[in-house]
Amino acid sequence: MNILLIAYLLIFALFGTAASYFVRFIYAYWIKKQMPVQYIFKAGVCIVAVVVISSLLPLIT
Repeated sequence: MNILLIAYLLIFALFGTAASYFVRFIYAYWIKKQMPVQYIFKAGVCIVAVVVISSLLPLIT
């Protein structure tokens, strides 16, 4: 399999994971009236990983 396709698949998966963490945070904030900051940190780690992979893509190809 092409390394570029694997990188795109990983980016897509990380965006989905970050979105699920944001949804968990919104649910906990609106419904449970809590503010679990670990969800925001985990989503931020996913987005930073996407930025790193995206910046490495021109070097791979």
